[in-house]
Amino acid sequence: MPKLKDVADHAVEGGHARAASLTATERSEIAKAAAQARWRKAGDSDAAEDQEQELDLLAPLKRPLAATTDKPYSMFRGTLTIGEVELQCHVLNDGRRALTQREVVRALSGGRVSGSYLRNIPGYDVEALPAKVIVFTVPGGSPTNHGFEATLLIEICEAYLQAREDGTLGPNQDHIARAADLIVRACARVGIEALIDEATGYQEVRAKNALQVKLQLFIAEQMGEWAKRFPDEFWVQLARLEGVKYSGRKRPWRWGKYVMQFVYNAIDPDVSQRLAEVNPDPAKGHNHHQHLTDFGQKELNDHLQQVIAVMRLCNDMDDFRRKFPRAFPTGPMQLEFAGVDWEG
Repeated sequence: MPKLKDVADHAVEGGHARAASLTATERSEIAKAAAQARWRKAGDSDAAEDQEQELDLLAPLKRPLAATTDKPYSMFRGTLTIGEVELQCHVLNDGRRALTQREVVRALSGGRVSGSYLRNIPGYDVEALPAKVIVFTVPGGSPTNHGFEATLLIEICEAYLQAREDGTLGPNQDHIARAADLIVRACARVGIEALIDEATGYQEVRAKNALQVKLQLFIAEQMGEWAKRFPDEFWVQLARLEGVKYSGRKRPWRWGKYVMQFVYNAIDPDVSQRLAEVNPDPAKGHNHHQHLTDFGQKELNDHLQQVIAVMRLCNDMDDFRRKFPRAFPTGPMQLEFAGVDWEG
């Protein structure tokens, strides 16, 4: 487990019909162009070029489109030094340690970036790489990053070292094997620290610090002004699923539990718990979403759109409760709703 340093400060819809009419290639090109435009608008042409290179590293392997689920986000960002190369690394909100594709290549190449380093790995099933891609966002940074779990770098290094031992290295791959040797040795040294952290209980201290950072990422220091965050369709769909007439003036108390279970708990249970602590009696003008940071409000808006999309596919509330965990398989909703008292 790499020891991350310099933790960064992270306290920082429409078009469905048109999208459905486009091919996968067209959607991919539009998304790429939009990302590059955002970088250029910010006045960073080099970043735009980097983004294009990073998106294209595995293009020859015909990477499948990512599933339309919530992207994980970087909760810790730091710099990992291996030899003379400094790598940007991340700890995601789901606990995975990640490196972008670019950083994996830079580690192997000594600082250069080329997709060939990921397409010509001796003795390694490179066709399996696209399925291992993690698409994640960096708050305050790039909204779309393509990376791998950090352990994949070690797997690739081991493949190069095995090829060197077997005498099957390809032309001009000796320098990659030397880099792989350096990476494996460096990670072995850091690994002993991780083992000691586990033996002494220090890893629990790290977990508490991670929780605090996550809460700072979502929860604002001061309550913001009220603004409409829940689309009317969310409430209309709830009424339809329950088979009741919708009234915008008075909503059933149980709908508050729906909001907590299907919205805030599904976004993150720790965030949901802290919102309940800082705002124990939510009411209009004093809602949970008023306590969210800009990043938290964006996560809320994105999640609501996905919840509404699932609602449209359901016939009633029982149907919705069955389908919801399947629509959000990586979230905390892999639980049963049988123990929830919706009326109480």
